[in-house]
Amino acid sequence: MSKSRGNAITLAADADETARLIRGAKTDSERHIAYDPVTRPEVSSLLLLAALCQNRTPEQVAADIGSAGAAALKRTVTEAVNEYLAPIRARRSMYAHDRAYVRQVVREGNERARAVADATLAEVRTAMNSHY
Repeated sequence: MSKSRGNAITLAADADETARLIRGAKTDSERHIAYDPVTRPEVSSLLLLAALCQNRTPEQVAADIGSAGAAALKRTVTEAVNEYLAPIRARRSMYAHDRAYVRQVVREGNERARAVADATLAEVRTAMNSHY
């Protein structure tokens, strides 16, 4: 999955959109699924994505799929990604519905950043002897 190819999975995407994007991912015609980034980069990319979401190695994911083919690979990746993103998407949805809280967090962050920037600028002015 790559933003430059227009096939990135965004956090705003729901489970169905994620499934659609993964179903559209390019694979190859070889039935046996194996992790080989050099000769099978598309399949390996999907295996790596599933492995990262499941906290496993791509080889372990490939061994589980075996000769089930690309459809099983994409189904595995879809389930892994959606399961991994479910709590993140739930939090995102919660924040999307509580705009006042988000504005408060941003405001407090701006205040903290402004205080740090003011202190840094004061140090720079002192070091450069340019108080005006």
